[in-house]
Amino acid sequence: MTDGGVRGFILAAGYGTRLAPVSDHLPKPLLPVPGGTVLDRAADALLAGGCSRIGVNTHHLPDLVAAHVRARPDADRFTLFHEPAILGTGGGLDHARAFLQDAATILLHNGDVLADVDVAALLREHRRTGALATLVLVDWPAVNSMRLDDDGAVLAIADGPAPCGRGRALTYAGIAALDPALLADIGPGFSSLIPPLVRAIARRPGAVRGWAPADAGWTDLGTLPRYLATVGDAGPLDGGQAQLVPITGQGSDRRFWRLQAPGWSAVAMQGPPDDPEFARGAAIMRFLHGAGLGAAAVLAVHDDGRTLLAEDLGDQSLHARAQSPDRAAAYAAVIDHLVRLQAATDDARAQCPEAVDRCLDQAMLAWETGYFSAAFLGRHGGLPEAALAALAPGFAALNAHVAAQPRVLLHRDFQSTNILLHEGRVRLVDVQGMRLGPLGYDAASLLWDPYVDLSDAERDALLARFSAAVAPRHGVSVDEAAAAVLAAGLQRVMQALGAFGFLGHAKGKTAFLVHIPRGLANLRDLLARNRRAGGPVLPELEAVLQRLPAGA
Repeated sequence: MTDGGVRGFILAAGYGTRLAPVSDHLPKPLLPVPGGTVLDRAADALLAGGCSRIGVNTHHLPDLVAAHVRARPDADRFTLFHEPAILGTGGGLDHARAFLQDAATILLHNGDVLADVDVAALLREHRRTGALATLVLVDWPAVNSMRLDDDGAVLAIADGPAPCGRGRALTYAGIAALDPALLADIGPGFSSLIPPLVRAIARRPGAVRGWAPADAGWTDLGTLPRYLATVGDAGPLDGGQAQLVPITGQGSDRRFWRLQAPGWSAVAMQGPPDDPEFARGAAIMRFLHGAGLGAAAVLAVHDDGRTLLAEDLGDQSLHARAQSPDRAAAYAAVIDHLVRLQAATDDARAQCPEAVDRCLDQAMLAWETGYFSAAFLGRHGGLPEAALAALAPGFAALNAHVAAQPRVLLHRDFQSTNILLHEGRVRLVDVQGMRLGPLGYDAASLLWDPYVDLSDAERDALLARFSAAVAPRHGVSVDEAAAAVLAAGLQRVMQALGAFGFLGHAKGKTAFLVHIPRGLANLRDLLARNRRAGGPVLPELEAVLQRLPAGA
């Protein structure tokens, strides 16, 4: 359907303040969504609804909006109206008066809402009734501010939720069909569209009507949580100047996306509902970043309590660097970073209670070996309860031995996929599990990482580097510091194997099962090293490992 008397107008000038800091770099109408951008979806709806030409107002980051419109294959159907000073929803129409006033009908669409509305049907309804304005209305109880009579007339428009009274309370969707005569009640300068509509209702009840199709899809993309809830499951989205790309492969229930705009990118993290770790993790990130200890800067924490926007640290992980010939220098830098992290233990006690409010103590270490026994040896390896019960005394002795080590600030999952190398610095992710814990635990996580096959010589050199750096601070010999790493390594590797068994079988994330052979090789190596060094010995475990099925 094409009617030269119908012109569209997209309101794309706003700041999008609730979406900051994303909107500091990308106008909200250019957010990537299925089908292009929010602006593209609005434009396509207006064109399908019968518009011959479309005006778009701009103010905030106007060059980006203009470039996007001009890159469309139908760019000749669009006219841009730049507002050096922002004019609002009413003033924006006045500013484009010469473009709009000769139209038979104006179809208006906010540039910050994602809608699935039949605009052609809206136009038909508007023409049928002869209304001055026909507003698309949706039911959004938190902000319903318009009162719709049973005959379709808008009875009242309020600044907030509509008061109780006659009719049904609904929300204006930011989409409307307007008679150009409405422009006569809009003056120059900043103004809202609402006062002219209120005055029209007062002058002639029924002049403003509502249209509330039951099948209309609509959402206000005003905040990052709402944006992610709307499009986060759609896969990679490319809006031309901006992209939203899921970051996958994590073992946790948290979700991650990389949002990229011209000259800027950030990572959005979203936890499950009522995530108990979310606020704690944000506080730890802020402490580590402020102390120069590698965490991403927290750019925004949203009021849903589980969505965070952080500095983008890139995707060059230590795991990726470990496949290159120069990995020795990278690993040495990471060991030195770990030493600095542990040296900040007292600072964390003073400045970040969340980082030290938990401890990998004897009880938690016992949980780790129990997890390994149940999730790996039992569930994955199929070993009977009797065989597992025989391991309990040896595990208890190991737990007590490791718990007696000096307590330091602990990442808790200090392995290659959680360590990034960004702009010449070591950076850390997945820090929400930070706590106090045994001196050797994080070093063992790194050196006996099941994702990287380090040689004995590489491990020995890195172990010596770490032990020489931390021994003086804790009043122990270099050999004693190294022995602490070997003993804690037994704990750590068993915890990792337990996680692989749980994630692979209970959670259905079978990709983790492929890391089990290297994890088992690490465990056997640490059992042998501890025996040679006079550390904890676990002959019952060594015997049980011999009973595992081939390939387990």
